[in-house]
Amino acid sequence: MINYLYIFPEIIITSALCFIIVLDLFLPSRLKYISYYLIQFSLIFCVYYIYSHFNYLDSNVSELYNTGIFSNIFKIFILLSLVIIFYYTSVFLNYFNIYKTEYFLITVFGLLGMMIMISSENLLLLYLGIELLSLSLYSVIAFNRNSLFSSEAAVKYYILGAISSGFLLFGISLIYGLTGSLSFNEIFIYITSLNISSNIDSVEIIGLLFALIFILISLSFKFGAAPFHMWIPDVYHGSIITTTLLLSTIPKIAVFVIFIKLLAIVFSGLFLFWSDMVIILSILSILIGNIIAISQTNIKRMLAYSTIANIGFILLGLSVGSVIAYKAAMFYTLTYVITTIAVFGLLSQLVYKSKSVENISDLSGLNSSNPFLAFLLMVILLSYIGIPPLLGFHAKLFIIQALVESNNIPLSIFAVLMTVIGSFYYLRVIKVIYFDELKDELLITSKLYFTGTYVIGLMLLGLFPDILGQLSQYSISNLFNA
Repeated sequence: MINYLYIFPEIIITSALCFIIVLDLFLPSRLKYISYYLIQFSLIFCVYYIYSHFNYLDSNVSELYNTGIFSNIFKIFILLSLVIIFYYTSVFLNYFNIYKTEYFLITVFGLLGMMIMISSENLLLLYLGIELLSLSLYSVIAFNRNSLFSSEAAVKYYILGAISSGFLLFGISLIYGLTGSLSFNEIFIYITSLNISSNIDSVEIIGLLFALIFILISLSFKFGAAPFHMWIPDVYHGSIITTTLLLSTIPKIAVFVIFIKLLAIVFSGLFLFWSDMVIILSILSILIGNIIAISQTNIKRMLAYSTIANIGFILLGLSVGSVIAYKAAMFYTLTYVITTIAVFGLLSQLVYKSKSVENISDLSGLNSSNPFLAFLLMVILLSYIGIPPLLGFHAKLFIIQALVESNNIPLSIFAVLMTVIGSFYYLRVIKVIYFDELKDELLITSKLYFTGTYVIGLMLLGLFPDILGQLSQYSISNLFNA
């Protein structure tokens, strides 16, 4: 008898989706909030189930679908992040009278795709998870039908996403043709059996390198690494701010998991080849992200280029190829997501001239009208810069330490210099908040109790970075010991 309990978290989410879709059809408009609370309850219950069955799920009863500690930690993190994102989204949509339950349901379909991506141990299953996530994102990006920018962003992301999926499928087909398998474990065994150092010109090695290049191109697009970043600024700009919040956070976690599983394990035998490729991607991402962000006046576009630069730092950690560097990259990824939820969540609660905040100038003189709100935003931006003792400082420090320990001194110097350059556009926003004259007072769509508590938690994590550090060490250690 097949044991289906190890995929019970996915069953919970799928069952909840089916039930809520049908229920919402019969709910009058004034009771649509019931669907929202049922979705939130389903996500929290799924977190509880994974946490309470941690040891049972770690039994790894399937070679196709991994439910080990590494996967479960990321699933819990994604689920909790989505609960927070949904809170900000519901406040935003209700304030502007564009609330639709379908927005949340489509996003949960994307969540299911991310859970499949995280646990997949097969390239075809990985592709199915990526496509389920992508199709959901296409829909939520186009959610604001009254905006031409939103429709343009959805079409652009759809076309480029389809091309990206084509690259991934071509890479997968090459892998299958060379190894005769789509299983991560079997591909790893095949690559390690090759004598790469003495057969570097063999057809198998060249074919595997071509396959790896196509897969890296596709994943770099999904991750938002330069030079495959062209969709990020336009899509972030065109989407409503809560969709931008969604796009810039949890999908990055899922893609990071795929990066680390493929590079650190499946293709670890080809480290000498993929390391240089990842270094090039990281350098381009940090350069393009930091330099172009300086000239941006739209805050969503500025944070889009900031995302590209942060992706570059994560890739720097992955390029080193050591366990310490992988832990640093995971720490940086979690820090980036926590901080980005804070900044976009806070911005989503601000209204300027009956519209959501778009330009940096909209925040002019914020300290004059709301000092507490200005302080919260300043703390988040300083964390992005990497000012001690905030969490962003530790994230950048761990990446630089990993580079130094691996004797990549030029890269570590480059990372420090770009951090200094990148601090300019964050400090410019702080200058606008504190030193520019107040134009029109910003309205706040809800009380700041939750956001204030969240930012205080961000500060505490900076004071006690070992919390995230131990989590990163625990999960990475279990990945390599599995």
